[in-house]
Amino acid sequence: MTFDSTSVIVFPNNAVNVVYDATQLLDPDLKVFRRPLRNTDPRQSVGVFASQWVPDQESFEMGRGPFHEPTLGSYLISIQTFVLDFDEERGLATSSVLSTLVRTMLHRNAALGVALRSLSVVLEGSTEMTRRFSVRTQRFHSNEIDGDFLYVSTLEFWLETERS
Repeated sequence: MTFDSTSVIVFPNNAVNVVYDATQLLDPDLKVFRRPLRNTDPRQSVGVFASQWVPDQESFEMGRGPFHEPTLGSYLISIQTFVLDFDEERGLATSSVLSTLVRTMLHRNAALGVALRSLSVVLEGSTEMTRRFSVRTQRFHSNEIDGDFLYVSTLEFWLETERS
């Protein structure tokens, strides 16, 4: 049997797609990818991708068939920002603004919040839907290579889902 992966977009890729779409609206010149960033990406780039799934060990319920599947699970979605600039001060300032814009988008973008809360997938007789989400952490890294200054931030946010 060959599964048609284009017919159903499941968690976490549906969440990645929603965040990807919102991120593209931050700046028309910003290059956004649905993957971790690479050193060959443009000078101002963003990568959105799923990092992890963790079941809630306290949510295994009786009467859910012969399998022990958790009712609750959390997906970790990462958003990387990348700025490369030969001017250290300008690069740092640009990176700070871009990192803040991404974090602010997750906290305040009403359309993104509605889209994330509306995610729901029916597969194999059960429905998985968003229950809640929030920013977890954001880390910052910088380096200098051959006179170019590199700035990377990695923001992680979790999205909890419930299966019924």
